[in-house]
Amino acid sequence: MSDEKKIKHMSDLLKSGATMLSEQCPACSSLLFKIHDEVWCPNCNKRVVIVKEGEQAPSLIDTALLGDIEGIVLAKLQEISQQVRDEKNLEKLQGLGNLISVWLEVLERLKRIQKSYP
Repeated sequence: MSDEKKIKHMSDLLKSGATMLSEQCPACSSLLFKIHDEVWCPNCNKRVVIVKEGEQAPSLIDTALLGDIEGIVLAKLQEISQQVRDEKNLEKLQGLGNLISVWLEVLERLKRIQKSYP
């Protein structure tokens, strides 16, 4: 989204009654807005939970986020797989093998988390 569109979107939020907060989005550093008792990032277009010092973050993980992470992990495995096909250097192959192992472990943990949510 261009800067002009971001500013227009923020302006529209203010006109519709949203409140601009002083806190920033942890993902993109955009200013956050309070809309109907929920905090939103207008740039990411996602709800944000603000956790104050000493408070505990909610235990529920957004299932959409889990799906996004799974897609990233699978894309990385695909990239590494292509590199393995083309690589001849044994040291580099060993490093790539270690990366595959790490990403597969992440994928396995992710699947376990996904199973624990209805």
